[in-house]
Amino acid sequence: MHRTIAAVIGLVVATTGANAACTVSSSTERPHLVELYTSEGCDSCPPAERWMSTLLKHSDLIGMEFHVDYWDNSEWHDPFSNHAYTVRQKALAKRGNRDQIYTPQVWLDGHVWSNWPKGSPPEPVNAAPPPLRMTADGGDVTHVQVDVDGASDKPDYRIYAAITENSLSEHVRGGENRGKTLGHDEVVRVFAGPFTLPHADIEMKMPPHVDAGNTALVAFVQDEHEGSVVQAVRLPLTECRK
Repeated sequence: MHRTIAAVIGLVVATTGANAACTVSSSTERPHLVELYTSEGCDSCPPAERWMSTLLKHSDLIGMEFHVDYWDNSEWHDPFSNHAYTVRQKALAKRGNRDQIYTPQVWLDGHVWSNWPKGSPPEPVNAAPPPLRMTADGGDVTHVQVDVDGASDKPDYRIYAAITENSLSEHVRGGENRGKTLGHDEVVRVFAGPFTLPHADIEMKMPPHVDAGNTALVAFVQDEHEGSVVQAVRLPLTECRK
């Protein structure tokens, strides 16, 4: 990173057996959410995805790799794409980038990061991070509860949750990346929201062939008016399956 973004994530994990409930709680210092909008149909995207993979070693950053569907065509359909991710990218761009969407596109805490990673990241969000707690059971159908405290005076705040997966690989047989084998980390496999505060009960079904050992749950709180992500937590599902 060209400018240090300091944050510490506080984890409180409790497990009692296979598929036991486990909990992650935020601390007053929060990690920063990095969203990459990408596609296997885009030949300029693999370098961005390799950069995203390097973020795994940074505990103060939570990555989410959204594969959009507007690159899909008869030659190649990205198996990780989802129209809902395109909708999210458009909503972000409508608030904060004059409706401009493209791939690869990076957003930090809900604000576009132009000329990443060389360009300076957006200024940190100037908002007190509300306490956030996420509890999950880690089953094939994952039941998630998210609670946000101390934000009753923030009517525009909303809760989102996702399942992400690391160590994915795909041999691309068409389009701009024909013949290449692409690796992916922090790929969003399931995305849910928005939900109103202070509590959300969410049921997320694992997609077929997901490797539970490489998956994590992410929950975050976003100001729907300004677009800023004000709190986020991440919990590897391996913590729920001990």
